[in-house]
Amino acid sequence: MVYLIHLDTPLAHATHYLGYADDLQARLERHACGQGARMLQVCRERGITWQLARTWSGDRKVERKLKRRKDAPHICPICAGAAAMNRAKEKNQ
Repeated sequence: MVYLIHLDTPLAHATHYLGYADDLQARLERHACGQGARMLQVCRERGITWQLARTWSGDRKVERKLKRRKDAPHICPICAGAAAMNRAKEKNQ
């Protein structure tokens, strides 16, 4: 499962985190406890909240493909609304 996390307050230049997990719920719990990705650990330390914005079925290849695009705000439904759902689906096919 590939997932996109939307930061409620930007962390320097970062507004999103894109990741992959076999067990999404367990991974999100690790992020929330500050034991996942370093970026989200720093968010936790600074009191920056975040939310799961969307998910995709797929593996690390899908994650890498989405990361290379460098357009998370455009595929985030929180930032870009419903149009983001369609853009990501079209470009990912």
